Amino acid sequence: MPDIPPMPRDQLRGFEKIAVPLVEGINSRPRVVRAIHATLGKFNGMTILVGMGNLLQPRGLEHIKGLQAPRGMVMVSNHRSFFDMYVISAYVTHNTPLMKALLFPVRSNFFYTHPLGTIVNFAASGAVMWPPVFRDDRKRHLNAVGFRQMAAALGPGVVIGIHPEGTRGKGSDPYALLPVKPGLGMLIAEVDPDVCILPVFIAGMSSSVRAEFGRNLRPKGKRGEPIRVRFGAAVRAGDLQALDLDAAATTEAVFQRVHDLGQLDRAEGANGWPSL
Repeated sequence: MPDIPPMPRDQLRGFEKIAVPLVEGINSRPRVVRAIHATLGKFNGMTILVGMGNLLQPRGLEHIKGLQAPRGMVMVSNHRSFFDMYVISAYVTHNTPLMKALLFPVRSNFFYTHPLGTIVNFAASGAVMWPPVFRDDRKRHLNAVGFRQMAAALGPGVVIGIHPEGTRGKGSDPYALLPVKPGLGMLIAEVDPDVCILPVFIAGMSSSVRAEFGRNLRPKGKRGEPIRVRFGAAVRAGDLQALDLDAAATTEAVFQRVHDLGQLDRAEGANGWPSL
């Protein structure tokens, strides 16, 4: 793995001066990240699959079984709940050998600016919510460093989860996707051509794990709408790079695949999803 470039320390502010070097140091050590995934990551995944097992209905598993990702993979999905990537990564972990380490870039606000945010990062993910994504006046320079960090971290068995919308879609219509930000395209421009880009659409889950675990235990026929995780066909980063698009257009091209998966889901549930 190439050396991961450090986030410029002289541009960090307040609690970032502690949180950013701490979490960066952990994620700059591949053995540590893999150990986190082999323990906490697999535990979290199994908890999701067991705790929501009666609700989960995956589609397109054939697209990930047998998939080769020699230089790592970027999972790209819509964003409906706090736990979308937990569910998606649980399926990849337990159905394929593709994931030995997971990274999930997250907004710097709270997770890197407040001690409680760092505690949540460690407790919920083992500190793999990294690198921070900045949204203030430093974002142009610092986020460019973050993309280089992610590109350097990618390699065999490393998976990065990205929500191009940047925030959760909170409306009642799960198919009304939000405008995307160009960050994914900026990352794709940096990565090895053999990195795989995997589109995923997810719907049917709230942001309350307690509520989902609760309805999972209800009698059959009273559990409500299924949680659908629909995987699409992966595309090589090199094939996207060859299109010679700018970052925004590259992001749109990938997210169109997520949108198309959403339309398949809409068609399947056109008459309403029966209560499980």
